[in-house]
Amino acid sequence: MSGTVRGGVMLAALLAAWPSGRLAAQVSVHIGAGARYGTALIRDSIVVPIELRPSIAPALLLSVRDELRGPWAADATLDITPSGLQRHEAGSSFDAGSVTAVAFSVGLRRTFANGLTGRLAIGGLAYTGSSEGAFRDGSGGLMPLGSVAASYARRGFTIDARYDVHRFITPALRAMRFNNPRPVHRVALTISRRILGTDGAP
Repeated sequence: MSGTVRGGVMLAALLAAWPSGRLAAQVSVHIGAGARYGTALIRDSIVVPIELRPSIAPALLLSVRDELRGPWAADATLDITPSGLQRHEAGSSFDAGSVTAVAFSVGLRRTFANGLTGRLAIGGLAYTGSSEGAFRDGSGGLMPLGSVAASYARRGFTIDARYDVHRFITPALRAMRFNNPRPVHRVALTISRRILGTDGAP
């Protein structure tokens, strides 16, 4: 089962598990899109400097949010980023295929004054859709993910500045004696809209 399908199944199960009364009264569903930048997946300089880096790419999000007591809310988010890969070597750049990063996270949000919100989340990320280069022997499975975000919400729309980090390694890299997972930092700017339910935003 692909990472995209697994994430969709988890989100569907989450929606099904919520009692219908809570879904109507306190739970909201949001969709969003934006752009994401990520640091290099691979960096080496044994002979010449080499990097494998994802290009700036669209970020697509679907989240379910449950209002808790006071300023707190819990949420679950499915985050999909299809991106091209660029290999940078000795001052030149080459296309190196494409890959899709699929992340699923659960988090806590806290609303502050004037529609400002902070979010802290943990989850997992998997790469799918590529069988070339570093992914020729598989994607490396599910990688732990940590995420923080700051948001501004108004009239059902939310602007998010998101940051997350995970450690990247694949079987092909291990076979080449890249034994230490590399931290990959990602930042995204997204805008989302509430499509179902209500929340505490102005």
